[in-house]
Parts: sequence; C-alpha cells; structure tokens
Amino acid sequence: MLHFETMNWIRITLSIALLTFMISCQNEGNNLDRDLNIPWKIEPEKGQQSASGIVFHDKNQNRKKDENEPGIRGIAVSNGVEVVVTNDKGKYALPVGDDNILFVIKPKNWMTPVDENFIPQFYYLHKPSGSPDHLEYAGVKPTGQLPESIDFPLYPSTYKTDYQMVVFGDPQPYNIEEVDYYSEEIIGELLGRTDLEFGITMGDIVGDDLDLFEPLNQATAKIGIPWYYVLGNHDINFDVKSDELSDETFERVYGPPNYAFVYGEVHFIVVDDVLYHSDGKESGYIGGLRKDQLSFVENYLKTVPKNKLIVLNMHIPLAQHDDTFRKKDQQQLFDLLKEFPHTLSISAHTHTQNNTYFHSDSSDWQQPVPHHHYNVGTTSGSWWRGLKGETDIPHTMMRDGTPNGYSIIHFKGTQYIIDWKVAGSPEDYQMNIHTPRGIEKGSMDTVPLIVNFFNGGEQTEVFYRVSGLTDWKKMRREPRYDPYFEKLYQRWRYFKNHGTFDDWTSDTLVRKEPLPGKPLPYIQKSTHIWMENIGSDWPVGSHVIEVKVEDRYGRIFLSRHLIRIYDIATEQ
Repeated sequence: MLHFETMNWIRITLSIALLTFMISCQNEGNNLDRDLNIPWKIEPEKGQQSASGIVFHDKNQNRKKDENEPGIRGIAVSNGVEVVVTNDKGKYALPVGDDNILFVIKPKNWMTPVDENFIPQFYYLHKPSGSPDHLEYAGVKPTGQLPESIDFPLYPSTYKTDYQMVVFGDPQPYNIEEVDYYSEEIIGELLGRTDLEFGITMGDIVGDDLDLFEPLNQATAKIGIPWYYVLGNHDINFDVKSDELSDETFERVYGPPNYAFVYGEVHFIVVDDVLYHSDGKESGYIGGLRKDQLSFVENYLKTVPKNKLIVLNMHIPLAQHDDTFRKKDQQQLFDLLKEFPHTLSISAHTHTQNNTYFHSDSSDWQQPVPHHHYNVGTTSGSWWRGLKGETDIPHTMMRDGTPNGYSIIHFKGTQYIIDWKVAGSPEDYQMNIHTPRGIEKGSMDTVPLIVNFFNGGEQTEVFYRVSGLTDWKKMRREPRYDPYFEKLYQRWRYFKNHGTFDDWTSDTLVRKEPLPGKPLPYIQKSTHIWMENIGSDWPVGSHVIEVKVEDRYGRIFLSRHLIRIYDIATEQ
C-alpha cells in the first residue's frame, strides 16, 4: 500500500505533467486565434501538381524535419493565391504550376529561420526551368522537380502584444558610395538597439542596380533583427515584357513579393503593387494589384479574426484623387477590408511624408472610421542629393521639407503610434519653424509664421504664442512649399543658370574632384505645414515664439523659435 505522502507526490507529478502537456499542445496547436473551416489541402486542377509537406517545430534548429520533431497544427501556408491551414499533424497540400512560391505565414508565437543577412527564410521557390536566361541581373536557377515533401521549420518565440518595429522608405542607392551613405547615416545610429522587434523596407531597396541588393542587405543585417522587404519600382527586372516576370531577381534574394506574417495582434500583409508593362520598346508602371494578388489577400483574410489589426504594406501609395493607383483595384482592396475595424496601410515611393485619411463620404472606404494611409518618408531623403556636409554626406532633405530618416511604429494590441526619427538628430526634433530674419517694427501687416511638423496631417492641431505677450492661438493647415527646401532648390537653380556646374567641370584643377553633391529635385507642396500671420507690431527686441503641437495620438510636442524686432529709426 502506498503512503499518503507518496500518493500525494504522484498526484502532483501527474498534474505537472498534464499541465506541461497542455501548455505544449497550446503552443504547438492553437496558432490561429480561432478554429476556422479552412482546409489543409486543395486539390490541383488540370495541368497543375500537388505540393505538400509539413510545418514542424525545429527543435535542434537544423532546418530539417527529424523524427522527434512534431508537426504544428493551425499554420497558414500559401502558394501566392490559395491559403490552407495545417492539420493536426502539421500537414498541408497546395496546387502549383511551373512558376510558384510556396510559403508559410509566420504565426504570432513562432518565428521562421533567418539567413546571414537576417532575411526571413519562410518560402520555397518552385521554378523547374528557372528564370529567363536573358536577364541582366540574375534570377532564380532551375529548381528541378517538385520535392516529395516541402517542409517549413518554425521556432517558438515570445508572444508580445507590446513592441516596436522600424520602417525604411526608399534607401535607393544608385552606387556603392550611396550604400555607404545609408550605412553611416541610417544603420549606424540603430546599432545596438534592443527595443526593436523587426524591420521592413518599403521598396526601392536600390536604385535600378540590383547587384547592390547584397551590400545593402549586409549593412541592414548589422541591426540584428529580422528584416522584411517590399518590392519597389526600382527593384525590378526591366528586360522582361510581363509584370509576372519583373520580380525574378527580387525573388532570388528575398522570396515572394506577396506574403504575410503575424506579430502579436497585428497581421502584416505585403503586396507588390508595382504593375510593370513593356512592349519591348517602351515600358512603364502604375500602382495596382493583379487578380491573383487580390485573391491572396482575400483568402488570407479568411483566416484572420475581425478584431485584429490589418497592416497593408506596399510601395506605391493608395490614391486619394489621382490615377497613380488603379481605382478598381483600390475599390476591391477596400471591399476586402470593410469588416475589419482596425486597419493601417503603409507605403513609400514619393520621397515625401504624408498621413492620408480615406473617408467614407469622399472615397471608396466603407467604414465610419477613416482609413489611415501612412506614406513614410525616405532614408535617402531626396535620392541622396544636395550639398555634402561636414560628414561628406548630402543633406538630402525631402521635397516637402522633411529631413531624411526612418519611422518607428509602436504597437500595443491593435493600437499603434507612428513616429518619425530624423537621421542624426535627437528624437525630439519633430518640426521646423520659419519666420523672416529681422522684422521691422510696424513695417507690415503680413508676417508669416510657418511650422512644418514632419509627421502631421488632418488629425494634428498646431498652436503658437509669443511668450509673455499673447495667449495660445490656433494655426491653420495650408499645403504649400517648405521655405527651407524652397531656398535650397532656388540655390541649385541659381548654380545651374549661372553656369557654376560648367565652370567646375571646365576648370582643369577643380574638375579632378567631383562636385560635392547633386542638384536637388523639383520642389513639392507639403501636406503638413501650418501658417499664421503674426504681423510686425511687437516691442523692439528679441522674443520667443512657442509652438505646441497635439498629434493624432493626443501627445504634445513643444518647440521654440526666436524673432528679432527692430526699429529702423533707432538703429540709424
């Protein structure tokens, strides 16, 4: 007969074992937020093959399924159009043609392997014949026959609902020197940070020279976090005739251009919205999505509970009132999102920063709460243009007066806060304030105070006061040219019109050194400028103008600016 203490110990041991088993089952089984009637297998149609495999817990991290490594239930797998969910043994089966990419969709409590450049390895390229052999930049080598089993390894990861990601817009180097600018100006100040979960580059990874993918990836990898990539219009193969073949080099380096992954309560969907066309003589592109891409988004959203946050990631921004994005494609995309109350979309491409809101009464958006589209500023600013400064890197301010940098997005559940970090500057540098230098007392009624709050938009409010002289007054948002960029742009035009560039190249001594910078691009109106007329009827002397900004999240930002009032009669 067993003693009472022994029996009690057995009960405790069994309870611990049962609890451990339940936790294990929960960790390896419940990877969707709910049980859904989504099959683990889709049968191939005529002319297709069936690709199958197992998504498994790679316990020894050798990326191969060993006998003691269990399959994982409830993991979404896609062929770029259809989406299935693994069964109790982790199995899946999907149809493929002769040019498909199979990929696993990283769930919230698991992580995929990454390569030496921290690029997630979550896909299998199926191109039996490889990419076309006439490409200037190498595509995918022939992959041969379909393997008997295409297995995807996953590793357990901590489930976080509170985390930060970093977003890069358009690094876009056109040569190795500009890769070095990127490394020094952007990557250098992110080294050693431990508060970032992952990063993403929103397209135009490079500037047409696809051989620069590798050195840029090597630099980005030094941040030491998983890094995802979006295809941009300067990342494509131009020596093809169809949109479907324009991403061959991208696929070799980064994998599928359309995919998804999950962190916490947020489902990130990446789409290649650069629709390329060519007739062999002329080529071009427009923003939009093919039918197969929209089908992928639709099929993936079937696996997502309606109370989650959907973040769409693309290169070309959604269009409010122009034709840069095909209207019918945008309508279909918005239709797919109409039952998801928490949404955000992110783009880059324009080398300006904009917060756009799609309202149900003025767009195809179908919900009472406006859809927020964030067009992130760029790491390259104005394509690494402008005069070089003391670090021998161009100042490269963007066309709307936003200094180059990157975005940090803080997610907490389904809520988010977006910040813009100016490269090489303190985190509290969020705006520029402009007034004339030296104002004659009583000389004019119209003296503009101009505030460029870099991350502002229609949901931002800006106020000013003259310290000790006025109360707070609200400013009006008015799209216009940024005064700083306007002066810089005019200076470059002056250099050009007066032959400075020609003088430089014609001087036998000077021309041995390259011009220390590149002309700035044409100026563009900013959507985040506020103005007010402060007049000139102020006491003689120096005064402090205080500016207070309340952003869309209710946060307050303060900045100050000095003005000098003089009396010309007194000075004479």
